[in-house]
Amino acid sequence: MFRVLIADDDYEDRELLKLEIRRALDPEEKDIRFYEAVSVRQAMEMLKLQPFDLMTLDIEFDRMNEGIDALPDIFENYPTLNIIVISGKLNKSEVSEQLFRFTKDNVLKSKRWARHFDVMDKKDDKTEALRRAYSFAFKQKEVSDKVRDLFLLAESYLEKDEIDKCLEVYQKIQSLAPGEIESNENINIFKGSAIEQAFEYMRKGEKVVASLLLGHYLETRLKVFTRKVLGRSYPGLYDCLKELERARRIGPFKKDLFHQVLRLRNKAIHHPTAISEYDFEKALKDLRLLESNF
Repeated sequence: MFRVLIADDDYEDRELLKLEIRRALDPEEKDIRFYEAVSVRQAMEMLKLQPFDLMTLDIEFDRMNEGIDALPDIFENYPTLNIIVISGKLNKSEVSEQLFRFTKDNVLKSKRWARHFDVMDKKDDKTEALRRAYSFAFKQKEVSDKVRDLFLLAESYLEKDEIDKCLEVYQKIQSLAPGEIESNENINIFKGSAIEQAFEYMRKGEKVVASLLLGHYLETRLKVFTRKVLGRSYPGLYDCLKELERARRIGPFKKDLFHQVLRLRNKAIHHPTAISEYDFEKALKDLRLLESNF
C-alpha cells in the first residue's frame, strides 16, 4: 500500500495528480490510497492522524506561499516524508530561494532537507520524482523510525563536535537503508568527497543545493583544520580562528587563507544564488594551501 496526501484547493489539479501518480507507479504499485486536503490546515491535521508515503503540496491556497509557509513544521515533525512542492506561478529557482530562508540553518546541523522534496511546476512531467519518492518510501518502511532516531543521534554528536562518532552513526544508517541519500551525503562531506556532489548539483542547475553543500563542506574542513592544529575544534568558525591566533599556531598567510575560505562559506550559506563555479575553484585552491604541511 502506498499512501498519498494531495494538498491542493483545486479539484481538477487534484484529479490530474492522481492520474500522474497512477501512471508513474504502474505497474510497481497497484494499491495506491489517495487522501485529499483542500487547505493547509486540513493537510496538517491529516498528517497527525496517520503516516503517508508521499505528500504533494501546492504553494497557493487562500494566500500566496501558504504551502511554503507550512513546510518548516512539516520538515521538523515528519522528517522521512517525501514531499513534492508544486507551483503554477513561480519557477523552480524562485521557489528554492524562498524555501532556503528556513532551511539554511538545518543544513548546518546536517539535516539534509534538499533530498526530502522536489520542486515541480504543475506542467512538469513528475514521473521521475514520483518514482524516486516511491523507491525511498519502499526501502525505508521497515526502518524509518530507527533511521530517524539515528539521525537525531548523529546530530547530537555533531553538536558536540564528535565527528568520528557522527560518521559511525551515518554508516549505521547506510547499513539499515543502503543508498539513503542524506547519510551518504554527510559521509562524503566528512570524508572530503562531497565537493564533487556539489559540483554535480551546480552543473544540473540546482544552485541552492550546490551552494549549501559547498558551505557545509567548507565549514567542516575549517573545523578539521583547527582540530589538527589545536587538538580540538570549536562550534563557531570565528572562535576557531581566534583560538588558533591565541595559541600562535597560525601565521599571517594562513590566517588570510582561513578568512578567505570563511568568507566563501558565509557567501554559500547566506547568499547561495550568488555562488559561481569560480567560487568552487577558489575555495578548493585556498583549502589546499591552508591544509598544506598538516
